[in-house]
Amino acid sequence: MKLVLANFDNVLGLNGCVNFVEGKPLLIYGENIAGKSNIINMLRYCLIPKWKEKKRYAEEKRLQKNEILLQKNSSGSVEIYFEQNKKFYKLYFFFARKGKNVGQTQKMFESNIVELRNEDDERFQALRELEWKDLGVSSLKSFKEKLAEIGIYPEILDILISPSNVRNFSEAINGSVVRVPEIIAAKISNIHANTSRYLDNLKKLHGVIVLEREEFEGRWKELKTGFEEASKNLPQIDSGEIFTVGKTFQNLENLRNTLSKELESIPEKASEMRETLKLLSSEKYNIWTSAINKIVAITPKKEGLKSLLEKERVFENIEETLKEWKIVFQQLPSESSPEGLLTFTLPKYEEFDFNIFSNPDRIKSIFFSIEEAKGSLNKASQISEKYRVSPKASEINEIIKSYDELFKALKTPIQPEGDPALISKQKERTVVSIPLNVALAKMEYLRGIEPTPLIHKPAQFDETQFKEEISRLRGQIGTFRTELREAKSNLSKVKKLVKKVKQLRDSLNHEIEILEKNKERNKKDLEKMLEEWRTTYHHLCEVFKLVHEEIDLSSKDSVDAASEVISKKYKEAQEIFAQDLIQQLRNYPEIVEKYEGIKPMEIVEMVTQDFERRIEEITTLQQEYKKVNEWILSNSNQTKSLENRNRTREIISIVLAIAQEILVRMHEKTDINRIVEELAEKIEENVKDVYSKIFPEDQTFSFAHLKEGQFLSSISNEPITHPSGSQRVALSAGIMLSIAETFGLPIILDEAFDRIDVNRLKYFAEYITGIAKGSDIHQICLAGYTTFNIEKNPEVIPFINSWKIYLIERTGILNKNIKPLKEFSVA
Repeated sequence: MKLVLANFDNVLGLNGCVNFVEGKPLLIYGENIAGKSNIINMLRYCLIPKWKEKKRYAEEKRLQKNEILLQKNSSGSVEIYFEQNKKFYKLYFFFARKGKNVGQTQKMFESNIVELRNEDDERFQALRELEWKDLGVSSLKSFKEKLAEIGIYPEILDILISPSNVRNFSEAINGSVVRVPEIIAAKISNIHANTSRYLDNLKKLHGVIVLEREEFEGRWKELKTGFEEASKNLPQIDSGEIFTVGKTFQNLENLRNTLSKELESIPEKASEMRETLKLLSSEKYNIWTSAINKIVAITPKKEGLKSLLEKERVFENIEETLKEWKIVFQQLPSESSPEGLLTFTLPKYEEFDFNIFSNPDRIKSIFFSIEEAKGSLNKASQISEKYRVSPKASEINEIIKSYDELFKALKTPIQPEGDPALISKQKERTVVSIPLNVALAKMEYLRGIEPTPLIHKPAQFDETQFKEEISRLRGQIGTFRTELREAKSNLSKVKKLVKKVKQLRDSLNHEIEILEKNKERNKKDLEKMLEEWRTTYHHLCEVFKLVHEEIDLSSKDSVDAASEVISKKYKEAQEIFAQDLIQQLRNYPEIVEKYEGIKPMEIVEMVTQDFERRIEEITTLQQEYKKVNEWILSNSNQTKSLENRNRTREIISIVLAIAQEILVRMHEKTDINRIVEELAEKIEENVKDVYSKIFPEDQTFSFAHLKEGQFLSSISNEPITHPSGSQRVALSAGIMLSIAETFGLPIILDEAFDRIDVNRLKYFAEYITGIAKGSDIHQICLAGYTTFNIEKNPEVIPFINSWKIYLIERTGILNKNIKPLKEFSVA
């Protein structure tokens, strides 16, 4: 049950409506004697018809009819709208006072459920405009019976619409809070006994059904195995999908019809594909394919053609260069007179690629040797020029000998005693002449002259000066002899290098011979490739009737342009081929789409293979289809009969299962003791949860279900019968939540905040806010007023302001207006 709206018109002085929105607690707020309790008392009066009245506290007793209207000759009414079992219901109570007595009439209406707005006026207006069916309820007895019929039990509502927030604790302790409504208690005991007998009969019938099912499953397995054997070569047929219980016969008939149509179309399909294969293997397509394949074959050879053309040019240049080198190296001087190298001009070779030769290092060594010989000759010439001698080994040897003789003379200078003589040059020889007067006086001078000259101290040198000069000259002569010997060695090296070069230059003839062979080979390869390109290009143009454009293949640089012309013609040919092929395959659009973007000649090959494979497949498929069709024809009637029997068995099984499920549930649900135990366990669980939220720091309190709906509360294992007000609120809240969840009813609580410690209000407000948003709790409505506990409590205000709030204003002794309040302002 969900309360939707309650409208009060001049009952207990109340005027206005209360809108019960989902997901929010509802707070009825007002000063003392403003009329908060009047709303709850009026709801109790209307929703809890008078039944066994018990002794209660004064504030818990049922409202008396004569109290509802206090003014003479006045009238008032109450409309309560609620939702139950996906229907809207309206309770209408009308009161009229004449004299001392108040009369009342009551009615109950029903309407289809609709979606409502949350705003009070719009919701009230929408409810009034619904089409309400009068349920014919007028007496209090019929009114009570109707409420029980739709699942609303007054004795349970009496617990949940409570005038006190602590009343349920005492009932929990004495075991009276957990009870089954009397109106259904008498019925369920009789039902509980009958369901037990029915369950025994169902067990016997179930045994018969089990045997029938076993027989069906065995035969069904045989049929499925036979079908799988017949269709094992047709993986597209899934026996699991065909053999679906309840649909197998129809599935087999549908499959047979499908296979029959396929069998009719197979010969035509095969014939059509064979005709297409003939077209694809025609002479025209063979010629076209050959022409395109030849173009495809030469296209990758473009770089090879350019290489052959480049080699031809290179071979001609190299041949010319070698011949020039040969002429130049024939002019080398003889090794006996290498001085001619000083004027020999070496051909330029620095940028030449010697790797083209068969022996590049050998050819390189010719140039390197001449360079080295010229370098050595230059060194020897520089030294010869310094000593004013020709760069010839013989002349250098003579001067070396002269310095050797002088060095010896300086080594052992003498002090001769004799007459002066004259040393002079005559016919390239050094001669000593004796003055005539000396020769005449001393004829012995002319006999036995020593061939080695000697050195003596001049008269103008003293001994010291003479020795110093001797030492200086010895050192200078040693330097002269070293330089002259170096020149001699360089000349010797030059001769050897010249001799080596003359031996190496014969290699040029060998390289010229190899070059001529390579040139001839390259020429043949080039002519062959040029012929292939020209012939292939001409053939393509001729076959596909293309305009023949001249191509230039005379040089490496012209090949790219010629290749572009050939590529253009190749694309034109491909397009012609493709269009013709599309025309031939016009009856197979799926194949055209499948091979879109692939070269036509490749399509011909692929489609040929594809069609040959398809023809073979459909021929095999034809035999397999026939096999499956024959099996279906042989077993169709048996399958139908077996399936009908199984359908009958299934219906009976379902009926038995439903009946058993219903009866088992009825048997369980009609066990009063079990109902009491389940509710008691839920109360114990919820009380502990509420208490832990409001008293998070207290680990000593315990609330336990003993038996038969009786509970024990204790602190530190010591039983208590008079807990504090805040503890009573926590206990009662848990009890009411459990009962509300069990019977699907709302909670309406008076004095909501009055007995809670101000320090616990934050936890209480937070807990109430949370559970109102849950799916299990329908509605919570609280009435309360304590200034410092609510609007002046900054910890409580944030929670309260998220609730639905109604303010009760007392404008006169018997005038109490109900107004919605958006929120409390923080004091």
